[in-house]
Amino acid sequence: MNFITTKYDFVLELLEDLTKQDRLLPTDLIVCSTREAFLLEVVSELDRHNAEQRVSTEGAEGRDIDQTVQASSSTRSHILSSPSLYLLNASQYCRLVFCPSITVLRGYLSGYVSTSALPIPSTGPRGPEGRQLIILNLLRLHHGTSEFTLQGLSQTLAVAVTAAHRTNRLLLLVECKDINDPSDPNSGPALWYAEVPLLSGSVKIGEGGASWGRRTISIMRIASRWFRVQGNNHAGKSHRPGNMPHDPPSLEDAMLL
Repeated sequence: MNFITTKYDFVLELLEDLTKQDRLLPTDLIVCSTREAFLLEVVSELDRHNAEQRVSTEGAEGRDIDQTVQASSSTRSHILSSPSLYLLNASQYCRLVFCPSITVLRGYLSGYVSTSALPIPSTGPRGPEGRQLIILNLLRLHHGTSEFTLQGLSQTLAVAVTAAHRTNRLLLLVECKDINDPSDPNSGPALWYAEVPLLSGSVKIGEGGASWGRRTISIMRIASRWFRVQGNNHAGKSHRPGNMPHDPPSLEDAMLL
């Protein structure tokens, strides 16, 4: 199965979920950025988390003992900041791969081979749900490039789906907000509802096809060919987990997809 997961606003939430899941699954996490940029983002989120916890602790001063103890228990350092045997064990199930460009991402997925030597837990499911492939910020990588189109995104998504199918893995796509600019509309789960042109601006079309060249289509419509959505609501859209937008695509959109 292939899913778009919209329940994570920030990278730290995804990483925390991967380490806390009841049944640790072998996971390949493809990060669509450089290693340095990814680590900087994680550290920035940890700093913000710790700052919020300090404010919470300071606010507990002057309260009665029970309230203070309760506040202190909720202000422990983040799980990723606390070296532990549990975290060390969880890290063995997750392999990080960094793809800082669209070309690198497509090339890696084209030759993708699952290399995890870890067995699927005996209590875990078999088949595609037993191992997972997560791609982080695929849309953000495409945004602002000539590939941020129906044509470009379809090519990348098709390669990703093929890679997951070939290796019998569950495929999850995750878009997270930029911690340095959380309100940026060009990052995070809301980006799935952006409209993109059909073709790159560099593609020359005849006068008769000019109207097609100016048309746009929702990224979610493009992804609906291969993916279903799971997670919370975003961007004012209301979707039931496991479903795509309720409005049926127009005849022209259906022909494009």
